[in-house]
Amino acid sequence: MCELIAVVMVSAIDPHAHIDGEVYQLGAQAWLSGHDIYQHLPPTDSGLRLPFIYPPFAAIVFTPLAVVPKPVAIAMIMVVTHLCLLATLYVVLRASTFLRSHRHSALLVTAALLPLATVTEPVKETITYAQINVVLMALVAVDCLWRVDGPRKLPYPRGLLIGLAAGLKLTPAAFLLLFLLRRDYRTIVTSIVTFLGTMLLGVVLAFDAAKRFWLHEVFSTSGVSFGPKFQGDASMYAGNQSVRALLSRMQVPEPWQTVIFGLLVVALLVLAVLGMLHALRRRDLPTALATNAVLGLLVSPISWSHHWVWAVPALVLLGGSAWRNRNWPLMLATVLVAEFFALGPHWHVPQGEGLELTWNAFEHFIGNAYVYFGAAYLLYNAHAWWRARHEAPARNSSDEHATV
Repeated sequence: MCELIAVVMVSAIDPHAHIDGEVYQLGAQAWLSGHDIYQHLPPTDSGLRLPFIYPPFAAIVFTPLAVVPKPVAIAMIMVVTHLCLLATLYVVLRASTFLRSHRHSALLVTAALLPLATVTEPVKETITYAQINVVLMALVAVDCLWRVDGPRKLPYPRGLLIGLAAGLKLTPAAFLLLFLLRRDYRTIVTSIVTFLGTMLLGVVLAFDAAKRFWLHEVFSTSGVSFGPKFQGDASMYAGNQSVRALLSRMQVPEPWQTVIFGLLVVALLVLAVLGMLHALRRRDLPTALATNAVLGLLVSPISWSHHWVWAVPALVLLGGSAWRNRNWPLMLATVLVAEFFALGPHWHVPQGEGLELTWNAFEHFIGNAYVYFGAAYLLYNAHAWWRARHEAPARNSSDEHATV
């Protein structure tokens, strides 16, 4: 009942008119009719002309949306999105360390958390845009976490869903880092082969579109249009919560911006790898996965706030760990950060039409909050690695003295 109320609330507050879902529908219709899906799509119902920015495989997958009226297409996206949010929470909780001995309660905890997850800003934005972020998250989470131990195996080769997700939108390929650290080369190969299969399918069924996308569109990260509020370099827009966007909004000049960005990427990668290695040693695969996700969001040139749906499982894992260990400072910090992700603070500072360039210090903190919290999450997990490494020799030394 609570989830139903949350869904109704989010659906009633619809500032975006499900515009991305409409673009998916228009792209699929253009492919079915033999038109160029990357140029001259018809305008949306709100009068905006927005580009189709996904691989041709995505247009093929979106074909069911093309043969039904827009309200039905949006309803289909909504149903799939909510099912995928439920699936993500369930597999994360079931594989979590704090429910390891109480896995039977994972579904109950999922039901309790689902309404709260639905009203967070990233999920709410995903729903009101009719985006596929939650769908991609579910594909990755299920592929990485479902049936990782126990006698029952997956009914498909692990890595298949990540390959399909990368075929829909390239960014899920970043999760191969997790399998690289686990030395799970079979899954890496499966993901790559599946992704190449989606490329091949696009070439066979939409040759001209595939040629244009892989030779031209895939390299385009600027000139994105958001209607009357913003035109131009996407990196400065408040909705872009990435490290590169933060530097752009701070007006760091080139070539220093690129140099600083490169150094920060290396630093964040090191922090993420250390945190992931620590989590893997503790058999905490969900935390390793969430750390991988946050790294990808931070270093991507464009990470819209609705891409930050991964904040939901990350916060759930932090809260669960704090509760299990009775770490009340961590619990308080988790609740406070969750409040930020519920409010979407970057929408409460001047934004659009270049107003981001006028921010003061406080507005920069509020407007870049997701970036700061993401970096803090990587730092927290890396510190756990450092603490474990330094506590182990001390523990061994005390054991030796006790033996003597």
